[in-house]
Amino acid sequence: MTTPTPTDLEDLAAILEQSGDYKVLRRFQPRIAPINAPAPNERLGIFLDLETTGLDPAKDEIIEIAMVPFLYTVGGDLLAVGEAFQSYQDPGISIPAEITALTGITDEMVQGQTIDLTQVEEHVGRAAIIIAHNSAFDRKFAERLSPAFETKPWACSMSQIPWAAEGIRGSKLAYLAAAAGFFFDEHRAVTDCQAAIQIWADLCPDLDRPPFPRSSMTPGKGPVAFGRKALRST
Repeated sequence: MTTPTPTDLEDLAAILEQSGDYKVLRRFQPRIAPINAPAPNERLGIFLDLETTGLDPAKDEIIEIAMVPFLYTVGGDLLAVGEAFQSYQDPGISIPAEITALTGITDEMVQGQTIDLTQVEEHVGRAAIIIAHNSAFDRKFAERLSPAFETKPWACSMSQIPWAAEGIRGSKLAYLAAAAGFFFDEHRAVTDCQAAIQIWADLCPDLDRPPFPRSSMTPGKGPVAFGRKALRST
């Protein structure tokens, strides 16, 4: 049997989609590009994701951090997605079995690993905004990791985009990815960030109705309005 080529597969996918009876999900392929210093009409954002030993920032520990830089215009248009910063961290305890099952991260992968805070703070220092897909969770852990995160405005792509108003009933990344026409390997920090950026670019490029006022952009005083207005304010 002849192995189908990518062109053959795309032709088959097009036939299925044109029938109206099928929806084809493609594997997510991140598009990475070099990011230079932002021009006067451009800004640098960071999409952040953390994997942890549990849900309590007071007692649980970060085991993986990913920060994916992206360049956008002051008008809120995505220009480029850059190379990720990723690091594991040894929590000093055995990773709970349910966390390993969810994330694929094992004790052996984090053994002896430490997050380089100098690199983290360099990345954060250049950013105009930090975004996470559940910033209520990630922000608490991040600010405990480094006070640099306390100096930046934050946004949440899960709770602060009115997905239902955009005709999308769920807000989990896997659900949103399916709505955008792709699937990806979930609960790996870098891939989650890259997929979330692509979801935002694909599903709400013209979103201009954030649920929070611009005053919430003040660093250290809660999440900011997401969507184009959030980016225009940075």
